[in-house]
Amino acid sequence: MSEQDIIAPRSEKQKKFLDSTASITIFGGAMGSGKTYLGIMGFLPYIHIKTFRGLILRKTMPELRGINGILDVALDLFTRVDPPVRGKRKGVQWKSQESKFVFSSGAEISLRGFERERDEQKLQGLQASLILVDEAQFFSEQQILFLESRNRNARCPEVKPRMMLTANPLKTSFLRKWVDKWLDDEGYPDKEKECATYYASRKDGHMVFADTSKELEYVDEKTGDLVEPKSVTFIPANIYDNPVLMRSDPSYINKLHGMSPVDKAKYLYGNWDAEATGCGYWKREWCDIVDLPPLHTVKKVRAYDIAGTLVSDMNPDPDFTVGVLMSKDKFGTYYIEDVVKYRARFGEVFDRIVATAKEDGDETLIVIPQDAGAAGKAYAMTMIRDLSEQGFYAKAKPTNQSKITRFAPFCAASESGSIKIVKGEWNEDFIQELTDFDGNRKRKRHDDQVDSCGDAFMFLCSTIQIPTFSIPDMTTTNSFSF
Repeated sequence: MSEQDIIAPRSEKQKKFLDSTASITIFGGAMGSGKTYLGIMGFLPYIHIKTFRGLILRKTMPELRGINGILDVALDLFTRVDPPVRGKRKGVQWKSQESKFVFSSGAEISLRGFERERDEQKLQGLQASLILVDEAQFFSEQQILFLESRNRNARCPEVKPRMMLTANPLKTSFLRKWVDKWLDDEGYPDKEKECATYYASRKDGHMVFADTSKELEYVDEKTGDLVEPKSVTFIPANIYDNPVLMRSDPSYINKLHGMSPVDKAKYLYGNWDAEATGCGYWKREWCDIVDLPPLHTVKKVRAYDIAGTLVSDMNPDPDFTVGVLMSKDKFGTYYIEDVVKYRARFGEVFDRIVATAKEDGDETLIVIPQDAGAAGKAYAMTMIRDLSEQGFYAKAKPTNQSKITRFAPFCAASESGSIKIVKGEWNEDFIQELTDFDGNRKRKRHDDQVDSCGDAFMFLCSTIQIPTFSIPDMTTTNSFSF
């Protein structure tokens, strides 16, 4: 088999992937599409360039080195393209201690694990013209954005820096937002948009997408240079786009058809919104969305979860300060009226809480979280004192209970139909965070709105309302008195 036969694409989707010139190419969307093998093939056109440097990543090294893992597949493929020939050249070599392939030309491809964001320091010295992130749905957005900073190699001008991401659908992954422009309303790949090129740029530590490059271009204030966005292509593929597997293992498609409806939608047809029922504590269908808050409320609170960290290189995705405004009407129905969410330092946080309190009105109780320990108590008391001096009523809420315990009563009320959500721009982000919450701290997910929501509900439930009444007039003359 010639080298051209080895690197030849097997289907139209695979050809588009290998021919892609986008800065970031996302490939996959279903099982059996051959995405990992194809990702490795993407390196073959460049291994004859002496200064070429490539990088292949999975979450952990055992995933790379496992049986029939990337290492085995890459070693088989690279050996066929750059075989050892006695007396002429050494051929490709696998340097186990350095975890890299070295080719006859001098080109190198490194294999690395990147399990946690704090492992960035282990990759600081790497630079690569081409980066492959396999099973990218299990990485965080900040990990991918960090790898983007490693995507350069001035010593190899022949190769334009590029990243390849392979992934299966996962609704809770950051990639769900990245591929949104290529999906239809139900989460399936839109045939009219597949393989189209869009543009993306960083904003507040995340990627934002647009149809054209002009929409995201801006001039750097310090250098005066024009900063252009990245081009991004999503190529959705499934087993039908992998004729080699269809021929070698015809029964595999029957295995995919035999999966549960949710898994079948995800792994056979590439649906990014398919999600198993019962996987979280709260479901969006439990709460109706209404146009307006109630006219008359019994009680209203704005509960906060406070953070004081800004985005930085050391902490690219810090927590948010969140304030959930919730009210209760005379019929016992609860309304989530508004959510504010921002990142700011503690001094600015207080100013914004005051500004929000002025909009909410004097009748709204402000709930401040009180963390465990003397420092947490002192901060909460100081905040309450300063708010009272501004003319607002605030109380502290200890955070000594687990997140699940604080959130569970709100979930129960939602399931019973007692919670309604007032329509607003914040709805989708709020609903998505509550839906994604599963109590698993090992997963890097924000739960600031979850905490605020649970605290607001508990204050409305536990607060006793004193009925209003009139004192009778005791000054009337008694006709029977002497």
